Amino acid sequence: MSKHNWHDDVFFGLHYDLHAGAKDTELGAELTPEHLRERLERVQPDWIQCDCKGHAGYTSWPTEVGSPSPGIVKDALRIHRDVTKAMGIKLGMHYSGVWDTRALELHPEWARVEADGSRNPNMTCRLAGYTEQFMIPQMLELVEKYDVDGFWVDGENWASAPCWCELCAAEFTKRTGLTDIPKAAGEANWLAWLSFQRDLFTEHVTTYANAVHAVKPDCLICSNWMYTVRQPEPMTAPIDYISGDFTPSWGADRAAAEGRVMAGRGISWDLMAWGFTRTDAPEMPWATKTATHLCQEIAEIVALGGAAMIYDQPQRSGWLTSWHQDVFGEVAAWCRERQELCFQTQTASEAALLHLTSHYYTCNDPLFNLGSAHEPLEGAMHALLECGISTDIVLEHDALASLEQYKLVVVPGQTHLTGEIKAALSAYAEAGGCVLLTGAHVAEECAALAGVEAAGAAAEDVRVYLPAAGKAVPVFGPWQPVRALAGTEVWTCAMDQQEQGKDETEQVVVTARRVGDGWIVAAHGPLFRNYFKGHYPLLRRFIADLIARLEIGWTVRIAGPARLELVTRQRDGQLLVNLINRGAAETLSPSRVIVEELLPVENATVRVRCEAAPASVTGVGAEVAWSYADGELTITVPRLDIHCAIAIE
Repeated sequence: MSKHNWHDDVFFGLHYDLHAGAKDTELGAELTPEHLRERLERVQPDWIQCDCKGHAGYTSWPTEVGSPSPGIVKDALRIHRDVTKAMGIKLGMHYSGVWDTRALELHPEWARVEADGSRNPNMTCRLAGYTEQFMIPQMLELVEKYDVDGFWVDGENWASAPCWCELCAAEFTKRTGLTDIPKAAGEANWLAWLSFQRDLFTEHVTTYANAVHAVKPDCLICSNWMYTVRQPEPMTAPIDYISGDFTPSWGADRAAAEGRVMAGRGISWDLMAWGFTRTDAPEMPWATKTATHLCQEIAEIVALGGAAMIYDQPQRSGWLTSWHQDVFGEVAAWCRERQELCFQTQTASEAALLHLTSHYYTCNDPLFNLGSAHEPLEGAMHALLECGISTDIVLEHDALASLEQYKLVVVPGQTHLTGEIKAALSAYAEAGGCVLLTGAHVAEECAALAGVEAAGAAAEDVRVYLPAAGKAVPVFGPWQPVRALAGTEVWTCAMDQQEQGKDETEQVVVTARRVGDGWIVAAHGPLFRNYFKGHYPLLRRFIADLIARLEIGWTVRIAGPARLELVTRQRDGQLLVNLINRGAAETLSPSRVIVEELLPVENATVRVRCEAAPASVTGVGAEVAWSYADGELTITVPRLDIHCAIAIE
């Protein structure tokens, strides 16, 4: 049987899920084919995902394998299948995998066992039989009865944690030869235990993906958040595309990071914006976002060449709220305007951030959740983007082959660099590249690379000041005192208070070493974790000045406020310059989370180095004017509301 990956061709979709439960009473009662068709025609999605089985473990359709909700009045899934097939819309299933509360009520032996010996009431063990005995038969039932086009499996890697059952312990010993089973971080074999548990998760996805593909090859499999920022390892499971639903309130930040990882994976991808949000107060109900809010979040996806979805919840009866679909239709039209220029482009960024598996899995929240391990990475991303530098995130297994395409490579707070990575960074600098290493560990782990040695112990609770623009900005520690070796320059020393010309100390905090035609610069403390935590404008200025000192000849530069983000892409000889307005008219806070209005960016300027005048410069999403002189193209954008894409040929 031949296989067609239909996800390669879809651009805008809708996701509807209900997480059916034991207390439902009206599932599907108000859903009719006419109602569904009318609502979908307002948005005209390429594909949708509808409710099937959520975390509670009850289905919203009459399954013969598991536990149908007692509240099923009408088979809503049948209506979704018939209508989408008639409309030529692909239909995916929202299906909860690792998390299945109902299955564990009936089969407690399938439950994950915690370190204290208790059984988790919601999360399944990977070796106890759930995948083979329940999940796969139910997925195949959906394929055979409804001819579904795909599964978006939720509650997966982010719902996974180590399992201490006898089966897992025995299998760990069988595979590794290790008999001491650790219970907590810091104990012997802890990292090996986590690696084993991650392998079990990948095998779980591989098993059900292969089972579905064997029955219907073009029924696509996606495990929510697999192979994203939280799982940066090489891809081995036979999934068909990558996807994730980002945080309800701060989606643009998540889209910026996740989209940059997904866009580099070489596989079809999408990101899902929540159509609703709420404040941090638990008593506050969910409220639908404005079209402006959704467009700003989705702008990151569109600019990076991906596909977008919006998540909405129908009423329990299956009724789709009319005005919700109108909002989503407005967003869909906004996206469609940009589809031809932006969809399925390739990167043209000249700066890269390394996201190393060897670092991430030593300090994230097991097994796959972010914890604080992502903070220096995303702090660096924010800093570079706010300095007007188009930036990629490059994974460890891709770095060795791709460094040469960048002019600046940042290694933000990454520990446990392998010998291969260190050698690659050194060779990259020799060939003219610029490397920026950060972290108090650099003097110990990368001493030869940075050309320094430690000069005493780093104090964990130290606060120092960094000079910036004739002022000073405070940063937390630890900052490692270092001594510059021969051939290494001291670029910055710490201040113990805030007055330049008075409060400088002799503690070296930034060093630089000329290597061949390039540079290796090191900031010996948590520079980018500080930026992630605070986004202080003076710290951004310090970082911008540090990069400017490298005198990198960027191909594309922009002039505008820090909220103006640059994303450079390319396709078929076109250079595509995306500009995103990441600001807001409101002061957003934990109690004010919906963007109502964006203050436009006015009179933004883009400068592009090119040998000859382009044949054409065209923009979508904003008016542009351009001129060419002396090897430089100058583009002016009088007004940018949310996003524009400029094609240069």
